[in-house]
Amino acid sequence: MRTVTFTDMSTDANRWFWKFDKFETSNQTSPVYTFPDTGLMRILLVVTHPEGCKDSLVKFIDIKPEIRWIMPNAFTPNSDGINDGFFGKGFLEGVTDFNMTIWNRWGELVFETSDPSEQWNGRAQQTGSMSPTGVYVYRVTFTAPRGEKLEYKGFATLVR
Repeated sequence: MRTVTFTDMSTDANRWFWKFDKFETSNQTSPVYTFPDTGLMRILLVVTHPEGCKDSLVKFIDIKPEIRWIMPNAFTPNSDGINDGFFGKGFLEGVTDFNMTIWNRWGELVFETSDPSEQWNGRAQQTGSMSPTGVYVYRVTFTAPRGEKLEYKGFATLVR
C-alpha cells in the first residue's frame, strides 16, 4: 500500500471531486489517499467554480511495488537465543524465485534455501558439524513483482 497526498492547484474553485482509479472518491480540496494495490492508477479531478463552471484533469501515477531487503553482517550461533541464525529481513510482497546461498572460504556451499524466512544455523547444510568461526560469502537473488532480477551479495561473519 502506498499513501499519496494530492494538491489542487486550481484558482477560485469551491467544490472538488477526486476519483482515485477504481477505488474511492473524495470531495476534499487536497486529499490524502492510500492505494490498496500497485500499478498504473488513473486520477480524475473535477473542480467547480462558484458560478457553476467545471473543469477536469486526468493524470496517471504509477504506484510501484515496494521491495526492501537487508542482510546482517554477523551472527553468533551459540544457542543463547540471541542472533543465532543468519537471515535477511525486509518486505518482499509479490517476490518470486527467492534463493539464498552461503559459501565458505574454500568455495563450498554450506547453506541454500528458497524460503526467505529460513535462517542458516551455522552448520553445514543445517545438520552437519558446526562451521568454524570466520567470514562466509552470501548471495541472495529473487524476482521482483514487475520481473526485475535483484541480487544481493555480501559477507557473513560467524562469531563464537
